Amino acid sequence: MTTFGVTFLTAAIQFVGGSAVVWLVTMLLGRFLGRITRRTASSTDDTVLRLVLGTIAPLGYLAMFFWGWQTVVRGWDGLQFDQGPHRFVSAAVFLVAILLVVRLVNRTLLLLLNRSMLRLGRHEQLATLEGLAPMIRTIIWIIGLLVFFQNQGVELGAVYASLAGAGIGLGLALRGPFTNVINYITILLDEPFHIGDFIVFGDVLGPVERVGLRSSIIRSLSGERIVISNEELLTQTIRNFGDLPRRRVAHTIGVVYQTPVEQVAAIPELVARVVNAHPPAEFDRCHFTGFADSALEFEFVFFVPDGDMVLYLDLQQKINLGILRRFEEQAIAFAYPTQTLYLERATAQAA
Repeated sequence: MTTFGVTFLTAAIQFVGGSAVVWLVTMLLGRFLGRITRRTASSTDDTVLRLVLGTIAPLGYLAMFFWGWQTVVRGWDGLQFDQGPHRFVSAAVFLVAILLVVRLVNRTLLLLLNRSMLRLGRHEQLATLEGLAPMIRTIIWIIGLLVFFQNQGVELGAVYASLAGAGIGLGLALRGPFTNVINYITILLDEPFHIGDFIVFGDVLGPVERVGLRSSIIRSLSGERIVISNEELLTQTIRNFGDLPRRRVAHTIGVVYQTPVEQVAAIPELVARVVNAHPPAEFDRCHFTGFADSALEFEFVFFVPDGDMVLYLDLQQKINLGILRRFEEQAIAFAYPTQTLYLERATAQAA
């Protein structure tokens, strides 16, 4: 057999044998890791495992092909082997490997982001992720191509300088839109509020109707739409009542000084019965707290186990009406700011 035949046969054996080993290792690894991932409730790790194994196998076959090709190059001593084809094959193999890795990174990253948002309940952000997906893929592809060119010895200094200059120019030209995108992403990721949350900032209060790329819309209690830029909104101190798990409500009432002591002592129990009669309000306490200028003051506290503003206002109204009825039944008079002038008349003594 000629030298060329031996070299080619050796390269073929290396490629076929190495490919068989790659197939066997990939299969065993898949079965072993598959038993582990099937124990978890999530299907994300199963999908990631399939993506990784689907990339490892082609990379292994590609490595075995390159191994065989190098054997052909080293064993072809009888001829003046041109290095041009070898460089071309090496570059092609590395390019295919880069493409496989970049595809794996793109698919895995977007999958993890998608499943994370679903797990956290951020369904409204999935559309945003789908809109940003092409940009994410493009950035990763550019990084992969730069790695390939760097490996091939291409001088990238001029390319980096051009990209930097273009970035500065685009940054100045797109500063406004870019700021809007950053503010929008900040709201989506930081989640200071959600659509439907009742928020208060400055002198504005109302539920959030929409979060847009440039601005957000709040429906005020009087009915008008309030449009505010996301940049300005993020600079405000926002009070969000939408995710309030438990609302604490504290009120002060006053009764007149002429109220009998027995009735004063009975007021805390009377208020407690009124609050407990309107579930889900939870009575906390009621105390005679002090002697004000024109009233005997009581402070009572109850909790509303929900952040809904309408529920809170409904309960507050029912409790206030209940206290009014009970005080009327017991002839207890509410105090109001007043001043009473007491005059002492002196009787003149006859001389």
